[in-house]
Amino acid sequence: MAMMLAFTNVQAQTRHTFCNPLDVVVGNEPSIRGGEPVVIIFEDNYFLFVSHRRGYWYSPDFQNWTYVDAPGYPAGVVSVVEMDGKLIGCSMNNRNVYRAIDPYKGEWEKIGELSSDRYGDANMFVDDDGRLYMYFGWSQIMPFQVVELDKETFKEKGEPKQLFWSDIKNHGFEVRKPEDVIYSIFNGRRDYGPEELPWIEGPYMIKHNGKYYLQYAAIGLEFISYSHGIYVSDSPMGPFTYSEHNPLTFKTSGFQVGAGHGSTFHDKKGNLWTICMIPAQYGEGGRGSELAIYPSAVDKKGVMYSNTALGDYPQYYPAERKAGVDNYVDWKLLSVNKKAIVSSTFENYAPSQALDEDFKTCWAAETGDPGEFFTVDLGDKATINAIQLNWDHIGAQRAGGRGGFGGGMMGGGAASPQAERLYQCYEVFVSDDNSNWTKVISKPQNKMELKHDYNELEKPVQARYVKVVNVATYDNAKFSIKDLRIFGTTPQMKIQKVKKFMAVRNPDDRREANVIWEPVPGADGYIVRYGIEKKKLYNSYIVYGQNDLYMHSLNTAPKNYYFEVEALISGLPKYHENPLETIGLGAEIQLAQRGGGGNAGYAQGAGTRYIMLKDGATEYSFGEVDPGTWTLSHSYGPVLWSGSLTEKELISNEANPKPTVTAKLTLLGEGTRNTGYLEMQVIPGKEKGVIKVVVKK
Repeated sequence: MAMMLAFTNVQAQTRHTFCNPLDVVVGNEPSIRGGEPVVIIFEDNYFLFVSHRRGYWYSPDFQNWTYVDAPGYPAGVVSVVEMDGKLIGCSMNNRNVYRAIDPYKGEWEKIGELSSDRYGDANMFVDDDGRLYMYFGWSQIMPFQVVELDKETFKEKGEPKQLFWSDIKNHGFEVRKPEDVIYSIFNGRRDYGPEELPWIEGPYMIKHNGKYYLQYAAIGLEFISYSHGIYVSDSPMGPFTYSEHNPLTFKTSGFQVGAGHGSTFHDKKGNLWTICMIPAQYGEGGRGSELAIYPSAVDKKGVMYSNTALGDYPQYYPAERKAGVDNYVDWKLLSVNKKAIVSSTFENYAPSQALDEDFKTCWAAETGDPGEFFTVDLGDKATINAIQLNWDHIGAQRAGGRGGFGGGMMGGGAASPQAERLYQCYEVFVSDDNSNWTKVISKPQNKMELKHDYNELEKPVQARYVKVVNVATYDNAKFSIKDLRIFGTTPQMKIQKVKKFMAVRNPDDRREANVIWEPVPGADGYIVRYGIEKKKLYNSYIVYGQNDLYMHSLNTAPKNYYFEVEALISGLPKYHENPLETIGLGAEIQLAQRGGGGNAGYAQGAGTRYIMLKDGATEYSFGEVDPGTWTLSHSYGPVLWSGSLTEKELISNEANPKPTVTAKLTLLGEGTRNTGYLEMQVIPGKEKGVIKVVVKK
């Protein structure tokens, strides 16, 4: 059954932009793994294939997609090409070759068998002369290889030819560094060594201006440095030459990281794009893979390169993209490291973690109840053009490890068997004063699992505050935000070149370099660009919250590397978190119930509760207090008060009961100066009482 997929919009509209990361969704199903993507144009439609799915998508404009269920399609890690006007496909380590009878109806038939079932990450390529080739490679120690296939029998014509292996001694981006590990695939069996041979995988051939560009992925999905390189040849069989401008796609910093195992393709205007498999982190320690798409190009000297500098910022769809790789919209990230105001916080899932551009951290409210909210204060008014809500799933009963192509890229669809299943439901409001609110996004009945829900607003709005309000979570999860990312403009925003910086290459390891620069007042972040020619700084990092960078992505052969540092300035006031206010003074007070008698100072029971004193706060409460013997103390420290509380002192039907017990706990001060004292108050309730700790001046 075909299902229509389109952006999830507040109102029906034509969008101009999308934003990485991208989820893969089919109607009302949970989001699926976005692995090993292949994009080709067939009969004037874009086709997208991902691994381990008996189905795929097609679109006339790369924005509105139709999903095709295809039971006879090869699935697995697939390769699909056009040959003689038909789509043919195969999958990794499988002999069978299939042809689409009708790709729009999902009808495929088996048409032959390959010579081998050991084509790791099989990639078929049809040259302009109609000849068919198979590229394959998926190993730490085995090479990439190529063999020509007979178009009728699909058998090998001659012996496979060895092309290349990994070369970590000379290619820094291929190195598996332990500090780049997101999660271990060894499940505790062993640790990663300081350097290990990478997996080189995902061969993909594309021809451009008469040259053959063989793309490969390096190191593995569990690393943030999962990336692509390129070898180039004048012949489909080689020999191939390593591009010293590598890596082709490489993104280890910012919110969205990773840029491996995918494909490079031409759009309808002839522009190049590289679609990549990227690591996902969702739920409590979840794993998975999602997608990212970067603009690519080939320069006048035949060098293929991509632009990943702002790879997780909004960019234009193919229809509006101009030539070259400068495809990112002139909107800045306004929300990074701004002030957060929240309804509640669960354990150590701090509010600042939803504004830190780190996909491995998140904020979580204490509950998943309606009304839990997260507000960001931009510090001043700004024009808001788009909002990306990256959700997490803390405390969920369903494991959250499935990767997800949305980011708004794909979504919608006809009803499926779980048509009534709801996912994260929410509303977004904006305000100038944190009091009067205007609704800009409303999804109270959200039926798509978009983990990266990108919303391009139909009309830009001006506001200082943005508030996300929970309507409902799912799987009994807490209301959790991995990162709230707000894109827009201010009159003062700009990109400013940093004049004073230093880049030092490691003399003992030419793959490594350190860059340090003079901080720019008002900078929200920095882009560090580098390359082997002054006017070809094709590679980059984005850096937040620091003015230095260590990199291990250089090639040893080039004599020199050239660098440039740019400051990203939104023009909004900088917010510096005061941990005394947001986290606490570091002084903890404990309330514990005793059985009577004995040492009241150190005992801790299952009912022990705590509060953290915070700067500026004047009142703290312990609720649900029953009659019995209670002790207020420091944790493992001095007793502040201990005594028995009776039913008379704890139970009352009065509307506004007065304290029945008060006690002075301790003097407060700073240095030699007394600033006040702490007082305990027992407030009766209808069924149980409350113990308050009040700061008195």
